Amino acid sequence: MIQTIQAGPSKRTCAPADQRKTVEPTTQSNNDNNVSTPVNVEEFNGLVETSYQKAKRLLPFMAQKRIPLTPYNYRMFYDYFEGVNPYLKQRLEEFLGDGTLFTPELSERLYHEIYDYSEERAKNLSAVSRQFESASYDLGKNLDKSLNSTGHYRQVLSETVSRINSTGDEVGESLKGVLSSLLEETKYALNDQSDLHDHIESTNKIIATLTNELRDQTRLANMDELTKLYNRRYLTLRFNQIVEEQGPSPLVCIAIFDLDHFKAINDTHGHAIGDKVLILCSRILLSYQSEDILAVRYGGEEFIMLCHGKDLDAVRELAEKVRKKVAATEIMVRGKQVPVTISSGVSKYRPGEDLVDFIERADQALYRAKSSGRDRVVVEGEG
Repeated sequence: MIQTIQAGPSKRTCAPADQRKTVEPTTQSNNDNNVSTPVNVEEFNGLVETSYQKAKRLLPFMAQKRIPLTPYNYRMFYDYFEGVNPYLKQRLEEFLGDGTLFTPELSERLYHEIYDYSEERAKNLSAVSRQFESASYDLGKNLDKSLNSTGHYRQVLSETVSRINSTGDEVGESLKGVLSSLLEETKYALNDQSDLHDHIESTNKIIATLTNELRDQTRLANMDELTKLYNRRYLTLRFNQIVEEQGPSPLVCIAIFDLDHFKAINDTHGHAIGDKVLILCSRILLSYQSEDILAVRYGGEEFIMLCHGKDLDAVRELAEKVRKKVAATEIMVRGKQVPVTISSGVSKYRPGEDLVDFIERADQALYRAKSSGRDRVVVEGEG
């Protein structure tokens, strides 16, 4: 599950009972309406515990690599351990590999380089691809039209010469000479245009190849490397597209999923088995992807399905199908089956809210699914 804070996503789990008792219920102020709302103590303790566990992995690594604990570095290496940004992983490993010192100047520059490589760049790639295709199509179409027109003109000119030849008079002889010259020049022009057409066709093939490569790069920039699902960057891009196209009140729901006891699977059976579980789960989500349903790996063992044009009941039913298929998945390790289950929370978009708040409400429902026994689907508003 997701903690939506600036340092990066983290996952909430139920803290041990003795830890939950150490924190007293408090209230937090809502700055929008000055109304205090109760804090969920179990959720808060779980949040603290998960953050602590992630910090236990991250901080020794940064100390070993002599990486200063700055906000920029913490965010980048937090996401590095989450493994959801291939470009970030590539760039950090380039610097880690040659022993570069992460000075404050380098960290800030690298941070902006990595996180600016986001939805705007993906939009630009798509726009350039469309411009390539449109320009090459228009050029070929206009050239074909020109060739057809010139060919027709040559045919009419040739027929006129033939008719004049049949008259045999003095005027005809004069016109025949003029038209024959025009016919010969037209033939040369037509040949030149034909050569140009062949050259343009060859160029179009190169453009088509470049367009395909550009499209592949755009797809890779929006895809999770391990699972081949869309990534968080594309989720944001697609959500913004829906709101832009459909207006401020589109019918959109989100189902967020989190594999149950995934850390225990990794710790007991190793990360190779953990990756296998992630891939099998991703294939299940991918089987439901369509024009109106987007399957996303949100981070770690967290997944999201963004559903456009479907209400809460329909998305609940979809999440139940996913849950049952995951529970029925057989993963054998050394002759023994590894049980795999998944929990889900579902929310409906509220006009005017941003994606972070939208996901947060689904995440709250997911937390209730986890705390009430796991392997279940909970819709926002349900207990």
